[in-house]
Amino acid sequence: KKKHRRRPSKKKRRWKPYSKLTWEEKQQFDERQSLRASRLRAEMFAKGQPVAPYNTTQFLMEDHDQEEPDLKTGLYPRRAAAKSDDTSEEDFLEEAAEEDGGSDGMGGDGSEFLQRDFSETYERYHVESLQNMSKQELVKEYLELEKCLSRMEEENNRLRMESKKHGGEAAEMARVRQLELEVDRLRA
Repeated sequence: KKKHRRRPSKKKRRWKPYSKLTWEEKQQFDERQSLRASRLRAEMFAKGQPVAPYNTTQFLMEDHDQEEPDLKTGLYPRRAAAKSDDTSEEDFLEEAAEEDGGSDGMGGDGSEFLQRDFSETYERYHVESLQNMSKQELVKEYLELEKCLSRMEEENNRLRMESKKHGGEAAEMARVRQLELEVDRLRA
């Protein structure tokens, strides 16, 4: 009797690397994998064996399905409050708490926390980037900062002269003060 040799089915899908799949094929593949994993987890659970969640971050995203925090909360009103003389700090904090409504879940101090957290993270990143620079790159960065500082000082001096000529309008004085703060920040 002749041995029957099976040929591969024409219906059988040929294997293709994941990176070569189209977007639809990737979605179908991921869905099949997810269904397979959930079926295997159900079988394991039925047998009384320990079950681990499917290897995905979806469950983390579902836990944190909150709105993006509004990072601009309270920043602009604070500047307006700082400019007006009749508004005290306590009044501003009460107004910010009322406007906030707790949209970020942190109340009135949430914007300060987010701002401080961002500043710390940015500072850490900046320090790491400076540490990774070569000596030539650091010198170049320093020279660029020196140029920027000298430009700011020149503009500051020019604005002072203009303000003295025009009698020192309040808006120009505010601009000069702002530039002085910028120069101090750059020096630091």
